[in-house]
Amino acid sequence: MNITYATTNKYKLAGANQALLGAGLTLTAPDRELPDVPEIQSDSQEEVSIDKAQKYYKLLKSPLVVMDSGLFIKSLKGFPGVYTKYALDTIGIENIVKLLKDDRGAYTQRTVTYIDGLEIKTFTYKVHGELLSEPRGENGRDYDKYFKVDGANKTIAEMSDDEKTDVIAVVWKELAQWLQQK
Repeated sequence: MNITYATTNKYKLAGANQALLGAGLTLTAPDRELPDVPEIQSDSQEEVSIDKAQKYYKLLKSPLVVMDSGLFIKSLKGFPGVYTKYALDTIGIENIVKLLKDDRGAYTQRTVTYIDGLEIKTFTYKVHGELLSEPRGENGRDYDKYFKVDGANKTIAEMSDDEKTDVIAVVWKELAQWLQQK
């Protein structure tokens, strides 16, 4: 089964398809260039993801998925959360890390939303870890260099592509499993 992944990021598309190997689902790039759609202001990643899926569905008029991700820092009451992209673009990860004291616990969260015009379904997965005070690794950007995954002695940026795929695979496999039962 092929479904459009409404993203302009070829690395996200490749990573998602790597995670879906053997799952019976292939994500394809949109058949035309997608404009950036304005994001609603909401503290709910699910609401943001659903809104984005609906906007892209109006443009493409075919079943599709979108994925939103964010960094949620426990001592900052979940900030930057759904505002991660904005926070990274304005103050940067280095300054976010400077805000932290002893409690460096955090999680990254990915929400995938499927829409086909009749049905909307979301899937969410959290990866827990902590933010380091200094960046490590070259295979990533922004907070990937600071975020050390629980159970691993590596930041996301220190992981191989296969290891990084394993970190995100769960949410994509849940989508594939749900679509096969549909």
